[in-house]
Parts: sequence; structure tokens; C-alpha cells
Amino acid sequence: MNSAPITSAPITSAPIVAVPPSIVLLDAGSDARLLHEVCAGAEEEGVPVDVETADGPESVGELTSGAATGLAYLAAGRSRLQVGIGLDRAGGVAVHHSTLPEHAPALTVASGAGPTGWRRAGRVAARIVKRLPLA
Repeated sequence: MNSAPITSAPITSAPIVAVPPSIVLLDAGSDARLLHEVCAGAEEEGVPVDVETADGPESVGELTSGAATGLAYLAAGRSRLQVGIGLDRAGGVAVHHSTLPEHAPALTVASGAGPTGWRRAGRVAARIVKRLPLA
């Protein structure tokens, strides 16, 4: 029985990069100060935030200004922690959990709420992850 010798190519591997679980934030073009405050609120609670830009129909479907709730729902579906934050162009903020109905976010913050309200939204999202009271 003639058989060719078995040879093997060297095994190469790419470095493994561990991506920590995080809250996903979908931003549809909000003000930079709003984005900063929301992220700071979550990070004060020790939960990282992964910011994604919602800039096209493939990202946000037919969502437009005033759609923070829809963005947050999409973000929660993308998050390994099942918690998402949506920021719309008008300055609205919503926090959602993937187990809640799409139209019923855990928190909404009206546009123009200011830094205190924005930071609170980040804290609430982080406290949902940590299963702490939302106080």
C-alpha cells in the first residue's frame, strides 16, 4: 500500500482578545456632552459601555429623532449584559433591558434634561446590570 507521507503545516493562531461584557449604547448623533455624561454615569458604577454609532438604515431601521426607546431596545439585544442605552438626535435618552417589551423601557430621559439626568441614565443602566435598586 503506497501512501504519501503525512505532513502538517505549522499552526498559527491569532491572539485571543477578550472583550468584556458591556452595556451597548446606540448613538444616533447626540451631543458629545450628553454621550460623555451617560457613559460617565455607567462607569461610575463600574460597568463598561460600548458606544456604537447608529448612522444608517441598516443600524436603526426607520428610527428617526425621538427614537431613543427603539435605539435602546436594539442596543439591549446586542449587549451580552442585555442592557442597552439609546441616544437620539434630539437629545432623548432611554435605557432598556432585552426582556422588557419594546415600547416599555426601564427609563426615559427627555431631551434637554441636562447633565444630571443624563448621568442618572447611565447609572440606572449599570444598576440594572448589577441588580441593584435604581435609586
